[in-house]
Amino acid sequence: MPAPPHPGVLVIPTIEDIAERCRAQLDRLTPEQALAELRDGALLVDIRQEHFRRSAGHIPGSLVLERNVLEWRLDPRSDFRIPLATDHDLRVILICPHGSVSSIAAVSLQSIGLHRATDVVGGFVEWRAANLPMVPQFTPTGLFVESGAPRFVVDQARQQVVIDDRIVSLTRLEYIVLTELISASGRVATKNELKVAVGDWEGSRSRSIDSLIHRLRHKLGDSAGSTIVTERGVGFRLRTGPSSS
Repeated sequence: MPAPPHPGVLVIPTIEDIAERCRAQLDRLTPEQALAELRDGALLVDIRQEHFRRSAGHIPGSLVLERNVLEWRLDPRSDFRIPLATDHDLRVILICPHGSVSSIAAVSLQSIGLHRATDVVGGFVEWRAANLPMVPQFTPTGLFVESGAPRFVVDQARQQVVIDDRIVSLTRLEYIVLTELISASGRVATKNELKVAVGDWEGSRSRSIDSLIHRLRHKLGDSAGSTIVTERGVGFRLRTGPSSS
């Protein structure tokens, strides 16, 4: 055990000491937990440098922001903030190559009021080791990574959904919810709006819209279903819109 420092001697922490202290302040996520939150509407921000992204690929649905602009883009009070940075309750999950830079950056975000900011344990290396979704195309900083989701078509005449030539059978209420999300054209459809659209039905419960969304995501499958994003405390929106025929 090292001897205690001499009184009056300034002890300067190493960068590893600082990273460890930051990790202790965070409720960090496994890659699997981060993916689940991304699909539920959290903002997953990839802060890796360009050469890492070009060589290793990207995470579908993530936002690419390099470390040097992070606070300016995510601070709701900044003149340079992204459109999603509207308040300090934004759930931000950071990922870097190995999970060290992201911990320091997450604590920095917490210091400017983004109290729900955290990061991914093990970073992109662990994400890849867990065989979680990745896409090879390069995405410049400041943009969302395309989901690579299959193109799915809503056949309004037959009231059915076709995904890669696979017909998906929906109930009447599931179909109504999906068409309401499509009609919203990317904006958030509130739970109240969706409740009005489906109306009252036997067995209705306070969380019925949530149940319909859950079943709809399950039927559409992981890729297409992940385009339905939860906006916490408000409602739901489509990350990318399907085509209609």
